[in-house]
Amino acid sequence: MFAPLFLLFTVVPALELYLLFKVGGTIGGFNTILLIIATGIIGAALAKTQGLSILAKIQQQLNQGQVPADQIVQGLMVFAGGLLLLTPGIMTDILGFSLVLPGTRHILMIFVKQGLEQSIKNGNFQFQYASHSYSTQSSDFEAPREKPIQPGVFEAEYTEKD
Repeated sequence: MFAPLFLLFTVVPALELYLLFKVGGTIGGFNTILLIIATGIIGAALAKTQGLSILAKIQQQLNQGQVPADQIVQGLMVFAGGLLLLTPGIMTDILGFSLVLPGTRHILMIFVKQGLEQSIKNGNFQFQYASHSYSTQSSDFEAPREKPIQPGVFEAEYTEKD
């Protein structure tokens, strides 16, 4: 566990700085800063549109009674790509765009699914399901209820002030 964290927090930022200095030396410091800002803006807009598109597909599949597993994984990929695009750097921008753009995301989805399947087979990845239970018992801090709260009911109290 130490090696991946070491790479993530030391080697990757060092490479990003090196690439930013190289690009800055080639196109100039001001243009490099503009490039970083532009990729952040474009990336955020792209992540938003792709995320909304995926959300609409999730809702459509749920309405049809299907489990939107692929769409949920793609939504996580778009979220990760959006975060990477907001992070200044050349490598993070390339990886971020590849996660946000539909064509490359679908190709990467194949590898993500294979990795998940392998992790599940090895026992490194487990699914747990917790159902919501509605208790009819009162706690020490509330008055006892005459009838239990039904699922989908929101109960609130308010006080009018003059």
